[in-house]
Amino acid sequence: MTRRQLQTPFGDEPCDDVSLSTAPLVRVLAQLRFDPLAILDSPNAASLFAAEIGKDYPYLEKGAEFNILIAPGQVSPQMGQNSVWRFRSPDRKTVVSLSNGSLALETSVYPGRTEFCSALSSLAGALKKVAFVPAYTRIGYRYTNRVVDREALNKLPSLVRSGILGVSGMPLGARAELQHSLAQASFTIDANRGLLAQWGEMPAGGTFDPSLPPHGDRSWILDLDCFYQSSEVSSEPQEVGRCAELLSDSAYRFFRWAVTDEFLTHFGGKL
Repeated sequence: MTRRQLQTPFGDEPCDDVSLSTAPLVRVLAQLRFDPLAILDSPNAASLFAAEIGKDYPYLEKGAEFNILIAPGQVSPQMGQNSVWRFRSPDRKTVVSLSNGSLALETSVYPGRTEFCSALSSLAGALKKVAFVPAYTRIGYRYTNRVVDREALNKLPSLVRSGILGVSGMPLGARAELQHSLAQASFTIDANRGLLAQWGEMPAGGTFDPSLPPHGDRSWILDLDCFYQSSEVSSEPQEVGRCAELLSDSAYRFFRWAVTDEFLTHFGGKL
């Protein structure tokens, strides 16, 4: 156990943020779910929402939500019935998605917890001006890490805790090669807060999530979705931001428990 690596994934020991200049973070996604609202069935809903956020997210696309069907040995997306409006930032790297049941913020250029949670809070405020949302039923905060650096993949046992590494760190013999391995674990943190973690190796061109484009090379992923779920989660923008920061902190603590100091320094962290 190293000096900075946490003893437990959900403890209360100090955990300072370590900035990684070449972080393998490929996606950060926060989502607010709510019961369908009559006003959002109106074709004018997207225009009203666009008037509130258009300065920061000027590009609009309309599509349909995907439902994920999980069957033995496969995960496949199916087109849903619910329309979704996607508003993109000027560089198109950050997307706001609104449907009659959810509001999401997704980015591949993560600015950090404080700025991201502030942006989510502002979006909740914009939605509040368009539609009365009595309460949210779920708030989720998701980090997706994907390691494709060959040097890092070759020394995973020194970068990742052995309990997380699993079969990826086992000797297989001279003629065997691991093609695919995906582990999943869900945790209850407190009464209404939980975390779903997924990790493992993907073959070239493979992905564990249909909403995430595959990579052309072999990769190792660590995907963390921390969420707060209840029949009534406050829809006040400030409370949304506070709750998102708490979820982000819980997911980050799991990440810091799962990886070693060598992982942090390999990806540009200064310890």
